[in-house]
Amino acid sequence: MTTDHSVLQTRILNASPKEVWDAWTQPDLMKQWFCPLGMNAVEVEADLKIGGAFRIVMDASNAPLRPPPEMGNFLTAYGTYQRIEPASVLVFSWAWEGRDETSCVTLTLAAKGNKTLLVLEHEGLMDDASQIFHEDGWTPTLENLSRYLNTRDAWG
Repeated sequence: MTTDHSVLQTRILNASPKEVWDAWTQPDLMKQWFCPLGMNAVEVEADLKIGGAFRIVMDASNAPLRPPPEMGNFLTAYGTYQRIEPASVLVFSWAWEGRDETSCVTLTLAAKGNKTLLVLEHEGLMDDASQIFHEDGWTPTLENLSRYLNTRDAWG
């Protein structure tokens, strides 16, 4: 299904493209930051290969940003890797357990001196509500990534 509902975010991160890439692709690092403010990533799995799956379980029980009621307090995002160009491009499907929607996330990384320009494009969202939900999730998640890369202590 093609829609016009998407999220586009950019960040300049205080880390090299390789450090940013590792944060997005290594489960032990993903667990440190891959969730919005007030949530905790309690389980992360990632099989970084074309067609390989990832799964992120987030505890939202104390989060100020409340997920839709049908999702409960534990949110599980999952998908498969579709394109992998180390330290440059990562494309993966994105879905939530309990929701009937699959979309696509494209990350592009580019060196800017000793920093990295990250562009995140999340396409194929089914409606305005989904677009707002994902915008409200990616904004603090990318802030958490930035904090993690700067301090190695996200939301600490």
